[in-house]
Amino acid sequence: MKSALFVDFDNVYSGLRILDQTIADRFARQPLQWMNWVINALELPDHTPEGARRRLLVRRCYLNPQAYQRFRPSFNLAGFEIVDCPALTSEGKTSTDIHMVLDIIDLLQHETHYDEFIVFSADADFTPVLRKLRRSDRRTTVLAIGFPSAAYRASADLLIDQDEFVRKALGFKDEDESSPPESVSQSVNVASDADAISTAARALVAEDVRDTPVPAPPVASAKALDAEFDGLIETIRQEVARSSVPVPCSRLAVLITTQCSALTADWNGKGSFRKFIESLDLAPLHFDWSTGGGHVHDSTRPVTITRNACATADWGNDVHILPLATQIHEVSGAPLLRPQDYRALFSIIEQDVRLHPFDLKETGKRVRDGLREGGFGGSRADVNWVLSGLLMRGHVFNEGQDDAVGLGVKTANNVRSLCLREQMVLDRAAETAIAHWFGTAQASTQARQ
Repeated sequence: MKSALFVDFDNVYSGLRILDQTIADRFARQPLQWMNWVINALELPDHTPEGARRRLLVRRCYLNPQAYQRFRPSFNLAGFEIVDCPALTSEGKTSTDIHMVLDIIDLLQHETHYDEFIVFSADADFTPVLRKLRRSDRRTTVLAIGFPSAAYRASADLLIDQDEFVRKALGFKDEDESSPPESVSQSVNVASDADAISTAARALVAEDVRDTPVPAPPVASAKALDAEFDGLIETIRQEVARSSVPVPCSRLAVLITTQCSALTADWNGKGSFRKFIESLDLAPLHFDWSTGGGHVHDSTRPVTITRNACATADWGNDVHILPLATQIHEVSGAPLLRPQDYRALFSIIEQDVRLHPFDLKETGKRVRDGLREGGFGGSRADVNWVLSGLLMRGHVFNEGQDDAVGLGVKTANNVRSLCLREQMVLDRAAETAIAHWFGTAQASTQARQ
């Protein structure tokens, strides 16, 4: 498949810098690393011919030399054509978007017939050109850092997940995603499975490692592994069977982690929860990954409710705001968590940044774990959405303004802005529901008092 890559450097770098300076610098200084991921590991967009492989024939980077000249050598070494787009106004506005559009249209008419156009930018100005490419039967793949508009997302055949790009393309993986070490020094083999050796036993091993060899635990037989997988499949089927509504995949992840914690190291060699789940024989269960985190239901049973109302039974007295919350979720991408989940999430963030310096990756992981331990809903993607939204709105952590209520207010304001950008009118009832959803109603009442 013949592909062309267009990178709006200023847009992507500035977006990543808001999230984490280290992440932004790796994107800027190691383009060959993430470009190889795009070529060799990134999934292909829908309707790509079976067996096709991506050939990146064109690589163009649009960069403001007045601000980012220091990154030019890295992109030169990665084989990019660099198009200088200096600032044209006192506000720093460049001509990047018009340069990119003209180049895309030029290649659309090129005799080479490029099959895929990859655009790295969150600028909604590219929406019309994506639609034009679709009308010309070309595939479009987009990386948008931040919160791209609904129209922009819908106009792309493939939207690269921001968190996946950071973890896999840039190499900022969590510890529990890395392959466990096969051995420990002094010729002592220690199992990586948290259930194989308790915390206390690990401490004893560490103390006695110099004197007493510890034999490696026996390798599980094929029959034992098959039995363990059969048990996981049965657990998933039972969870879906006893629910009258679609089940969030985040709930399945918690169940699997509880039953077999060793799987989370690399998800049995699949690398991700989704690929692991899809490798299991779970028919007639149907997985819908179009919503945040994904949901699963039995395809032989009728689904008479909206796809995002999977948690209806758990919303209790808050079920009256679920229809509007579902609409806001579909418009803005805000995680469809219950009010008590959001309250817990903000509280855990407050507690965590009080104890640790903020780091998007590490903080997100600890907050996700805190939600699980407390029995609350919320996936890693949900947590990252909230944290990214706070950063994008200018919040600075560890400066004494990380109280849970304040974080809820800023998240609610972010959601309001995203809704207004998508031309969703927020009347008084909608404002009241948003305040209740994110736990800011109490703060408003206290402020008035």
